[in-house]
Amino acid sequence: MRGKPVAGIALAAALAMGLGGCSAGAKASGAAAKAHPAARTRKSPPPTKTVAEAAPAHVYYRDQVIILMYHGIGPQAHGDIITLAAFAGEMKALQSAGFSFVSLAQVAAFLHGGVLPPNAVCLTFDDGLESVYTYAFPVLKTDRIPFATFLIAGRVNNFTGDLSWAQVKAMVHSGLLTVGSHTFESHGAVASGKGTTGAALTTHIYDLSTGQTESDAHYRARVEGDLVRARSILQLETGQTVKWFAYPFGAYDPAVEQMLQQAGYQDAVTTWGWGTTVHARPLALPRENAGTPKNTPSTIADMVLYVAHLTSKDPTYQTPQEVVPNWR
Repeated sequence: MRGKPVAGIALAAALAMGLGGCSAGAKASGAAAKAHPAARTRKSPPPTKTVAEAAPAHVYYRDQVIILMYHGIGPQAHGDIITLAAFAGEMKALQSAGFSFVSLAQVAAFLHGGVLPPNAVCLTFDDGLESVYTYAFPVLKTDRIPFATFLIAGRVNNFTGDLSWAQVKAMVHSGLLTVGSHTFESHGAVASGKGTTGAALTTHIYDLSTGQTESDAHYRARVEGDLVRARSILQLETGQTVKWFAYPFGAYDPAVEQMLQQAGYQDAVTTWGWGTTVHARPLALPRENAGTPKNTPSTIADMVLYVAHLTSKDPTYQTPQEVVPNWR
């Protein structure tokens, strides 16, 4: 993954490097993509600040945002699950170090000529796990930290351990939550051949019983139907206009991006680690995995600063045109 953080970069060292003033380096090979349209001259009015966006004592970087990915919180850390103590400590560490939490609406405005506060970070959760409400939300509500959750619409209210609509609506009512889509029911692996599987969103399904592969027409109808259904349900239940999407497993390609646009989505996040600048492609924005036991309250700020440092050296870098993982 591009821009994988290396722990142990001290805040003082990051300041000495001057993150905001580094010149752009060469673009990464194999990641050529159409550039984002140039920012408009007219800028959007600055958003209302929350407690979490107080003026920082130090400006580590400008003109970029590090979008952070989390999944769930639980009594014990494992996989993509971290403990409540770790999560609360990381939020406090980022605030104490002078980072500014921004919403997805602010990120979207930035991509179209708006401005962001210095040291911007954006908090997102994938999958719609109930622990976002039971553990994370009380922490975020206390400090008025904006956040987003990408919901698998077909799982809400239907699976133990996932959010209910009542919980989602309570978080929406707080004014802090932005709801995004993580598909209706296409968050999973499907057969791509004999003994192989691929992400449901980017894979033509192989029928093991007939030996036939899904036709292009059937594939597009299946994926488009899922994307439209998810967005419609989320908007109906939450009252929000759903514009954001998160790719399951980070899998996407040009065909999926096109179908997202046709379904009414405007922005999408990947699992490709890097910072987001105005040069990023709106339907393939980078995102850094923060929700792992490998990060701790004592290392989270250094991780963000290291990613910001790399991004400042190469602010025109873009995510690849496609990322299509396959599994045996």
